[in-house]
Amino acid sequence: MIKASNDGNAGVSAGLASDKPALSMWRRDAARPAAGTAALRLLQSLLVFLALPLLIGCGRRSIGAPSKTTPVILISIDTLRSDHLPAYGYKGVATPNIDALRADSILYERAYSHVPLTLPSHVTILTGMLPADTGVRDNIGNRLSESIPILPELLKKNGYATGAAVSAFVLRHETGVARGFDFFEDSTTAMDTSTLVLGRIQRIGGETLRAVQPWLDKQGAQPFFLFLHLYDPHTPYEPPEPYFSKYPDHYDGEIAYSDSVVGALIDDLKKKDLYDKSLIILLSDHGEGLNEHGEEEHGMFLYREALQVPLLVKLPNSRRGGASVKTPVQLVDVFPTILERTETPEPKTGRRTGQSLLTFLDGGPTRSIYSETYYPRFHFGWSDMESLIEGNDHFIRAPLPELFNLAADPGEKKNLVQENRRAYVRMKSTIEPFIKEAVAPSGFDPEEAAKLAALGYVGSTVATQEGKALPDPKTTIGTLHEIRLAFTLFEDKNYPESLRRTNDLLAANGQIVDLWDMKSKILWAMGQRAASIEAAKEGLRRNTGAIALIFDVAQLSLAAGDLEAAQKHAEIAVKIEPGEAHEILSRIWVQRQDSGRAEQEAKLAMQTVNDPTTELMILAGVEMDRKNYQKALDYLDQAAARVGKRSPPKLVTLHLTRGDALARLGRGEEAEREFRAEISDFPADARAYSSLIMLLVSEHRTDEATRVVFDTVKAAPYPHSYVVIAETLKAIGDDRGAMFWTSQGLQRFPQDPELRGLPKRMAEMTQKLRSNLQ
Repeated sequence: MIKASNDGNAGVSAGLASDKPALSMWRRDAARPAAGTAALRLLQSLLVFLALPLLIGCGRRSIGAPSKTTPVILISIDTLRSDHLPAYGYKGVATPNIDALRADSILYERAYSHVPLTLPSHVTILTGMLPADTGVRDNIGNRLSESIPILPELLKKNGYATGAAVSAFVLRHETGVARGFDFFEDSTTAMDTSTLVLGRIQRIGGETLRAVQPWLDKQGAQPFFLFLHLYDPHTPYEPPEPYFSKYPDHYDGEIAYSDSVVGALIDDLKKKDLYDKSLIILLSDHGEGLNEHGEEEHGMFLYREALQVPLLVKLPNSRRGGASVKTPVQLVDVFPTILERTETPEPKTGRRTGQSLLTFLDGGPTRSIYSETYYPRFHFGWSDMESLIEGNDHFIRAPLPELFNLAADPGEKKNLVQENRRAYVRMKSTIEPFIKEAVAPSGFDPEEAAKLAALGYVGSTVATQEGKALPDPKTTIGTLHEIRLAFTLFEDKNYPESLRRTNDLLAANGQIVDLWDMKSKILWAMGQRAASIEAAKEGLRRNTGAIALIFDVAQLSLAAGDLEAAQKHAEIAVKIEPGEAHEILSRIWVQRQDSGRAEQEAKLAMQTVNDPTTELMILAGVEMDRKNYQKALDYLDQAAARVGKRSPPKLVTLHLTRGDALARLGRGEEAEREFRAEISDFPADARAYSSLIMLLVSEHRTDEATRVVFDTVKAAPYPHSYVVIAETLKAIGDDRGAMFWTSQGLQRFPQDPELRGLPKRMAEMTQKLRSNLQ
């Protein structure tokens, strides 16, 4: 009997073993063993050679043929750890929709991200290139170069309609990720207008799906590519009910809510008869620390919990559904997978190391999977980190290097650098070609750099100081917790204590950009405007590439009335963040009463800003100044339509300005409704009360106007409210009423400077009115 050969061709040997006549013949030839052995080997080789094409063909048929007509849906659930999904064995959350998708999909047990940050990771997914090759290595100050091919652009050239909706500000179209999309919806709002964290500028997944639904509904015979980005498992963990109450661990609650959004999309695809024929890929861009190594969120470290992500690939007709792949794969593999399955030509430029995920269905080579984070370096002046995964070995390059065995120690608690020197030396050498030195992102060209220098910001960031030893983030994690505490105190409006802790942290390390940003905002909230602007400027002097601090100076200078300083700083930022920069410039020209320049800048901002509501309001104000009230109302209607999609659907001065436009058009009843709507939304803002009082008086409804006066001081018992009432009554000719409310205000707030200066301003108003009458 012939045994299985050592080269792994057991199937062929087994077939020969059942061929009894052949075996008898070989036994009779035992006297000529050499010739018999050679002949046997020749026959085996021939059969193997003939069988290989059949085996390969069988594998290809099992996944189906590529097609240019296959719909492609890419679902990214931000910040989702694979080990928090039931599909990967987790028991703490129910995800019936993802579970059902998993049953129809190939599950990759070990998929890894290349960077634990939202923008760089999604750029990698959409370009198939590592962050070091795209140049996008942080969430801010980066823009994808137009010379780098991106997935929607390539699919569009191949005949695809392309649409996307994203849930986070960091993926707004200004970053370059929208290139190639026919439809790209990125409207997001800050969950708190005083927020210091870009991650808080987001929207819930259901709103994002609703935003892209009209585009999806229009898709017909043409193949399409849909990119849906959900941000819910990202902090803050505040899932909507019933998930908030159902899950004490609100991170899991966010996952459960995300699952419901995925379910809604899949149900819609099935109703449209698109599910079976589609290629659907569900993944995450990175994981979440959850304090397993001292990091609550992500970005600082490169441990498994931050890098390992879920990855499901559903082929058309659910081919190979339920299969699992143990071979480690990486997010750069998604790009060539989609190109292969849609018969889209690969780009001829750029360095790409990924392979089609389907290559690994039956095993495949073990590769070196590279990851990095420059977040600690760019934001805190600490060392960057790089890592390499090869099989079960995970090496983390840092001032204090680490080596873990992922099979024996998936929690990465035991550092094997000393015990396994051979693997450490090998991986330390292997990782070096992957590493490309990075400078803090800014995007400044020499002209902008010269402008910064002219304003006194001369120097370099920590990231550009070659040869300087930077601390390992593992040794500074306590400082990170102190920063988080100072931030929490700021959010809780405990400004003195937040400022004290921030000052202590800056005294220890003045290079932490985010702390200068926070100090500036704390001082502004405390009413110390000059000190607030100076804090932002000092941070900028220490970190000249910090785009956030440039905007701080521009915004705060504008609010303080220093229009020249605001303009100079905004102009520097135009090439990096054109939307926000043009928006600030537009507001500057409004203050300078140059309606033409204000209109020009607002329209420039609308070309790139992710939500043009502010620009629409500015353009409405411009038309109001020009007395083009109907045109102003048209802009306001557009703004109202956008605000109506928000949660809550409110915007300061929207109803007030609409009411003003309607009143000037002689539509008093509608104007009154708008003024009352503004009061309902913002009862502590006295301006709408003032407009309503004037409208009622103009309609000879004096008693109602008087009641509104008393409503004002009841709802907004502040010094400025008394000023607004007095000036309103003065404007309508009620001098006695104006004097009475000025007196009332001074009795209640005798030290308020605005109220103390009111009698003089009232006298000046009287003199001006008399001059006009003469």
